Amino acid sequence: MSATSTEVTNASGFKKGSLGKQIGLTVITFGLYAVYWWYDTHQQFAAATNTDLDPTMQTVLFLIPPLNLYAMWKFSNEAEAVTDQSGTVLFVLFLVFGPAAWYLIQTGINDVAQG
Repeated sequence: MSATSTEVTNASGFKKGSLGKQIGLTVITFGLYAVYWWYDTHQQFAAATNTDLDPTMQTVLFLIPPLNLYAMWKFSNEAEAVTDQSGTVLFVLFLVFGPAAWYLIQTGINDVAQG
């Protein structure tokens, strides 16, 4: 858990996303949709939580190895606000099987957006 815990401050800042559509778009675009999802999700977190992460900077970091590890670590800790998993678990999932972390985060966003 991060030193300053991220909390949902405005649930209407999150929008529900279809996991099936996201998987399909990721396959069709040869993975480019995943970068868009990363940016869009960070925008949602900026609007709906007390996070101080900049969506554009996090996306740039995500594209540059090994800085992407830092970006994944920060995002994993921010995502604790919408999931019932710790940031460490989400980070390990990003490293071992990224789609599992994506699923947990998007499902958490959908739950918060639904109310």
